[in-house]
Amino acid sequence: MVPIKLVLAVQEEEYIDPFLRYVHASEFDRRLVVTAFSRKEAFAQYVLESGGDIDAILGDATFLEAVDPLKRPGLCCIQLGEDGNLTGANGLCIEKYQPLHQLLSSVVELVRGGFGTSMPSRGRPIVIGVYSTVGGCGKTTVALHLARQLATEGGKVFYLNLETIGSELTHAGQSLREGQAGLARLLYDLKAADDRREPPRFPISAYAYRHPVLQGDTLAPPDNLNELLEMERKDTSELLEYIAGSGLYDSVIVDMDSFPDGRTEAVLERADRVVWIVTDDWGVMRKTGGWLAHLERTRPDFYRSLLGKARFVLNRYTGKRSVDLPRPDLKIQATLSHIPAWSQGNRQGDLLYSPLYQRDMIRLCSELHGEGPITLALEG
Repeated sequence: MVPIKLVLAVQEEEYIDPFLRYVHASEFDRRLVVTAFSRKEAFAQYVLESGGDIDAILGDATFLEAVDPLKRPGLCCIQLGEDGNLTGANGLCIEKYQPLHQLLSSVVELVRGGFGTSMPSRGRPIVIGVYSTVGGCGKTTVALHLARQLATEGGKVFYLNLETIGSELTHAGQSLREGQAGLARLLYDLKAADDRREPPRFPISAYAYRHPVLQGDTLAPPDNLNELLEMERKDTSELLEYIAGSGLYDSVIVDMDSFPDGRTEAVLERADRVVWIVTDDWGVMRKTGGWLAHLERTRPDFYRSLLGKARFVLNRYTGKRSVDLPRPDLKIQATLSHIPAWSQGNRQGDLLYSPLYQRDMIRLCSELHGEGPITLALEG
């Protein structure tokens, strides 16, 4: 993760010293590069000469006013408010005197969430669950590439892997969990907050990584599988609402298990869209049709809701389909091309590239954000 270049500008030198010491002694040492000023003239001169080498300014109102003419597009300016007065000139204002971990977490969240626009994402994000009735259909590959494509198109994306034994997202041969709290800590803190009947104490930036290849945020998976196995429907729903409710993301992509447990069902219920992966395989089609028939018979309301937001996607499509669709309600709404080179020993969790696959992903993203499904007429 590239650290944020932050300028702290306050009048009190006694505020600067503990601020800098805490940054250097905490996990924020790898997330922030801080330059501090207590004199307006030196601060203004630094901003003037820095060009585009500053990501954010955190300071008192008088300091921000002093450099107002020097502000450039994309520079995130956060005002430090006092005594509950959190009305900043540009709408970004946080309490000056609060626990430093909470303050710094808020700063990182504001900067990362609004990078390039200076503001967090507006409105509710679209939650997209990626699902398949049968394992091995390429669900994780689809979820990762979907997240990256949405980010490439300018969206702020969160990728959440809730598979019990998932494929860990990698970059440059290193795990993303290094030095981060991750999913396990977030689940613990959300449960503790629920027990206290209080809102969570820390923002999502205290737990998430920003992955440079994915171009979005994600969480390190827990080391202990029990952390996921013990997740109930309520835990999953609260986790999704916490991420979606942060206001920082346009899309939340959720990769989930194929077998129907409380965790998977909570995602299917909460999701705005469900990308349901199938392949041109008799066993996959039969099991998908059987599961739809079971839901229609035993949970008709859930079945109708799920069918209304599901987009059936034929993965590994070769240009010709050999297996008949098992039910009239299973209509293929998008296809993703088979890329033979990807099956030659490539590990899951890697983001691969193919112009043909990217073309299909662009179409899928357009379909997911459209008004309704586009049913494809495929060659049989």
